[in-house]
Amino acid sequence: MLITLRRIRQHLDRVTSDLRERIQRLEDEQAEFIARLESERALRIFMAQIGAAVEAAPVLGAAMERFAETMRMPLARGRAGGLARASRAWRYFDGTFMPESAKSEAFRHEYERYARGGRARALSAKRCSNGTFAPSHS
Repeated sequence: MLITLRRIRQHLDRVTSDLRERIQRLEDEQAEFIARLESERALRIFMAQIGAAVEAAPVLGAAMERFAETMRMPLARGRAGGLARASRAWRYFDGTFMPESAKSEAFRHEYERYARGGRARALSAKRCSNGTFAPSHS
């Protein structure tokens, strides 16, 4: 009787061990299957996004081309174009428009006026030993 109980117990242990191994294998296979499904799902989503980008690319390209053409195009003649040009233009005191060359000359003249004053102050200013200007006590 004792021998049969021991054999039954050993048999049950082997069967239980086999069942545990099978369950572990099934769990591993299920995890691999779920991972493969998730990767396929991610791949499908990625492919759908690529397809949407491919469909949107010509529309975006055309819009960017139109924008570039608009930026290269000179302002239109007429009331709107004239007002836009006039808002950026410089005028003389009599109301006539100043050409760009006169405008740049005026900028240069104004810069030189301020620079002359700075150079004159720098000539008469006292300096420290490290070359920086000493504070003036007026």
